[in-house]
Amino acid sequence: MYLSQQDLLTGAICLVIIILALAGIEIGVKKNFLPKLIGRKLLHITAICSCAFAIGSFENKIFLAYIFLTFFFILLAVINKGWMQVNENKTYGIALFPLAFALLLFIPVFENRLIVFAALSLGICDAVAGITGEYFGKQKIIFLFESKSWVGFFAFYASCFLLSAIYFQQFSVSGLLLCSLLALAPALTELFSYKGSDNLSVPIATAVWAYLIFKLNTHELSIFSVYILAFLLLCFAATYKKWLTVSGATAALWMALFLFITGGLKAFIAPGIFLLSGSLLSKLNKNDKEKNGRNGIQVFCNGIVGIACMIAFAITKQNIFLFAAITSFCISMADSTSSELGVYLNRTTYDILSFKIMPVGVSGGISLPGTVAGLAGALALGLAAGYSYHFSIEAMMLISIAGFSGMLMDSILGSWLQVKYKTTDGILSDDNLAGAKKIKGFNWCTNNAVNLLSNILVTWLFFYILKQIS
Repeated sequence: MYLSQQDLLTGAICLVIIILALAGIEIGVKKNFLPKLIGRKLLHITAICSCAFAIGSFENKIFLAYIFLTFFFILLAVINKGWMQVNENKTYGIALFPLAFALLLFIPVFENRLIVFAALSLGICDAVAGITGEYFGKQKIIFLFESKSWVGFFAFYASCFLLSAIYFQQFSVSGLLLCSLLALAPALTELFSYKGSDNLSVPIATAVWAYLIFKLNTHELSIFSVYILAFLLLCFAATYKKWLTVSGATAALWMALFLFITGGLKAFIAPGIFLLSGSLLSKLNKNDKEKNGRNGIQVFCNGIVGIACMIAFAITKQNIFLFAAITSFCISMADSTSSELGVYLNRTTYDILSFKIMPVGVSGGISLPGTVAGLAGALALGLAAGYSYHFSIEAMMLISIAGFSGMLMDSILGSWLQVKYKTTDGILSDDNLAGAKKIKGFNWCTNNAVNLLSNILVTWLFFYILKQIS
């Protein structure tokens, strides 16, 4: 591929800046001129802002994308060798931001300015949030797998608001309203991280969010702001009612933002039915682990596939992605209805693969009432959502079948892959209770992992089927 003199010069400048910053910060930390955290964040800012400069200046965007992709694999190998660790736990964050930039550059709908903004948001705002949260965020909450603070969130939001106003030159009243919305989704996304995954999720979510926000006019931005206040009130109510934990409500707010901007109020029909019915049914089982509400992990595992499909629908305008989104929510609905009512009715339960009798409520088990309840849940959501979008009866039935199939796939994977333990009383359990011994399955494969995996597999399968017959 051809590289212009400007591209060569840009690459050389970025490389020199990163090398000098790395050397200077390393010396500063060793000589105790810089605290380790500040040094690490300064390197973060320098490296990622250099990438933003390269993205804004490079003429050959595809070649730059391949450069980022190459660095992703190099850094991944370096981390796996243990040559680059920022703390005692292995994290992949330093390898993930080149992957994020490569993916964004490969997708033609994203303008250069949006990718640069996404990179600057990660480079500057994430560092500001990290430093502020470390020094001033005394109360921590585990939003996904890592502890974050609301102080860090507001620091990210405020810095992203200022960045967007300066970068996009938005200083009017309507422009500041735009910036207040632009900063919201990136700041929420940063709360949900696992081993540096926010270095991938933040720039991608920021670019997608900015792309969708810029499609709204001033009147639509004002309406959206009102709905955001309504979403906040609903999230507070769901937390108060113990339908959702704090992390679950925050995840639900993140999803609500993307649902509304990709499909308006109609987009809430399918996930709304699932969330409301699931929350109500979970109260039937007093000893249920979700008695305090679904947490962020559970909310994402049941909804992230549908959100991704809704984003694809908003960007491509292809109805097949809308169909896939509703299918995904229908799968979650069928599985939730089957599980909750199956446990509540407490009938004989069989392992779906071995057909051996097993305790009620253990993953991989099915009962007649639970199976019927799952089918009813799939039909209810498939028909309601399909009717609201004016789908044909055939399409509604296909969505319902997909939902029911997803419920069965969840049980199959739960029996086949999910980790199982035997308690000291000899009872099969999904939980690693005191004295329990692992008897089968993979340690990583929890109930949440099974929910996500089965949703991905069945949604993709029915997406493929529909694509072939349409």
